[in-house]
Amino acid sequence: MDDMTHVAILLVKAAPGLPILGAASGHAKVLGYDPLALRDMPLALLCPACQPDGRASAELLDELLAQVQQAGAASLRWTFETRNGEPRLHELHLTLNLRDDGAQLAVCMVDISRMQFAERLNDAKNELLEMVATGQPLSPVLARLTALIEAPFDGLYCTVLLLDLDGRHVRPGAGPRMPAEYMQALDGAEIGPTAGSCGTAMFDDRVVIVDNIATHPLWTNYRDLALPYGFKACWSAPIHGPERGVIGSFAMYYREVRRPTTEELAALHTASHLAGIAIDQARRTEERQRAAQWLEEQVQARTRELLAAQDELVNSRKLAALGRLLSGISHELNTPLGNALLSASALRAASAGFAERLAGGQPLKRQELADWLTQTREGATLVEQNVDRALRLISRFRQLTDGSGHAERARFDLRDAVLRAWARVQSRLSVEQVQLACEVPTGLVLDSYPEVLLQVLEQLMENACLHGLPGRAGRLLVGARPGADARLTLTLHDNGVGMPATDVARACEPFFTTTFGRGGSGLGLFVAHSLVGGMLGGSLQLQSQPGEGTTVRLELPLSP
Repeated sequence: MDDMTHVAILLVKAAPGLPILGAASGHAKVLGYDPLALRDMPLALLCPACQPDGRASAELLDELLAQVQQAGAASLRWTFETRNGEPRLHELHLTLNLRDDGAQLAVCMVDISRMQFAERLNDAKNELLEMVATGQPLSPVLARLTALIEAPFDGLYCTVLLLDLDGRHVRPGAGPRMPAEYMQALDGAEIGPTAGSCGTAMFDDRVVIVDNIATHPLWTNYRDLALPYGFKACWSAPIHGPERGVIGSFAMYYREVRRPTTEELAALHTASHLAGIAIDQARRTEERQRAAQWLEEQVQARTRELLAAQDELVNSRKLAALGRLLSGISHELNTPLGNALLSASALRAASAGFAERLAGGQPLKRQELADWLTQTREGATLVEQNVDRALRLISRFRQLTDGSGHAERARFDLRDAVLRAWARVQSRLSVEQVQLACEVPTGLVLDSYPEVLLQVLEQLMENACLHGLPGRAGRLLVGARPGADARLTLTLHDNGVGMPATDVARACEPFFTTTFGRGGSGLGLFVAHSLVGGMLGGSLQLQSQPGEGTTVRLELPLSP
């Protein structure tokens, strides 16, 4: 029946029974009949006993003949039956021809069942391709494929088996209507030349048609698996992947002994092609995902290595910074504490000598007693100054951890804060040669943390005196002006020695100083910068050039 025509012309005698006078169908058969065998056959024999509406075909043909004889032509849909009993829907066009030897009907038969099947198959193909294109998972795609192929055929059961990556064993792909136990039994089966329809189709890479499972030699080892479920026929086609060879099989099962029709073979080939596209796309997606996962794992491993290296580098830098800090602390504290210890030792030795003279009853002159008092007073003063210096150094170091957590917010006059900070610097340092020019306008009020700002100003002024104007006459100019967005700019400028660009870039780093061991701890600007950016909610910028002095610019909010 594979060579049945889609269009045929019958010449029928316009008489009861409509006997066929001849048939034209090219080289194909008409409903499975050789055209010559149709001669003299009544047209009713090509029809089922009844049409879909339940009326007898012979009765309707008689009515149709009367209609054509009256109208001269007629067109309608009509169901014929193939030689093996399969119904086929046709478009039927009849034309009356009056001849000298009697009236005849030219009957044009157009098999629209095949056209409808082709349309359904094309719709199924479009739906499956859309599912693949939109990235649907493989399992529902294959399940939908089997459902679409089963729909046009009564009693059809479809399966998709996947060939394992080892190229030898099969895995279930889809078969929603198949018994679950049957599909499970196929899992892991080995393909071969006599491995049923599917295993053989994959092994030989060919379409395998088995019309009777009970007797076919390909099913010798598997018929006891299929027959208990009522399956008697199985046709299978290999599934190919682009540039991958055989990757599976698509099978069609029936619970009756039979061979496939033309439509069923077309559906089998279409299904195997669509399954190949879906499986190949899914495997490529899996490969991309595995590659992406591998790449992600490599990135994560490399990131961990880099983070470990970074931590090691940070720790080494911390240790180096801590070493510099401890070295500076020990050196800075050694000087005042050593001086204090030396003065205390000198006082103790002098006191011991003075006590011996008193114990021995030696007379003391007035001048000796005056000298002793002077020496004692100077020694005590020296001890007090050096201990105070050590305490101030310790206080500076503590600022790194203590911060200004106990600072209180208040409204205060900025000019007054500048003058108070300068007074504190003057009380600690010998800055008689440095002149302060305060150009901050009176009445400029801030709502902030006055003690924190005093600490910052004191540090900046001290830096200007000790590092910008070391032992020389100079001038420190402090100015302020309100800006936009409720902020103000506070500047401190000295006309001292200035700083090179490399030192400016690192000036606010912790523990950086150009006078380590000579009174500099490397924490002053770092603490000031941290307090301005933190508690005060502003910013600190440093500008300087050698020989042109240094300018520190603070951008501060009038209120936090």
